[in-house]
Amino acid sequence: PESVSETAALGYQFITGVLGWAPSAVKIMGRSIGSGPAVELAAEHPVAGLVLIAPFLTIREVFRESVGLLADLLPEYYPNRDRIQQVTAPTLIVHGLEDTLIPPHHGTELYARCRCRKLLVTPAGMRHNTNLFIKREFLVAPMLGFFSLPGHSFEELVVPGWCFLP
Repeated sequence: PESVSETAALGYQFITGVLGWAPSAVKIMGRSIGSGPAVELAAEHPVAGLVLIAPFLTIREVFRESVGLLADLLPEYYPNRDRIQQVTAPTLIVHGLEDTLIPPHHGTELYARCRCRKLLVTPAGMRHNTNLFIKREFLVAPMLGFFSLPGHSFEELVVPGWCFLP
């Protein structure tokens, strides 16, 4: 693969094609810069859900807030602001109110532009790289409350041995 987006698409193909998971069993998650490929993948493929943690509107927008018009010189790889409108899967957005790297308004604006079933969670005390598992209300409780997980399983995932060959 030549890009992160291609790698994400290959991962999706592996999960659905090789492992045989139905798209209705696949949830995509992206945190920070990972929200770009996650939104792109969810906009282009059927999935059961999309989870975005500290997402951005566009990379340029993040840089514009710190370097001004110089940000316009950057190529735009992940236009989440526009792509989020193509997502049809239920979407959970979590953006901490104490995030100083990607300001919380990015998550709030993505939520407003999202056209599908959605939930926005903005925990106080959560920063950009806060451990999501130190408080249930950061991720676990919203995930369990928003997504229907009646068939969730804690069985070990079996991956074919050939996947680990060099």
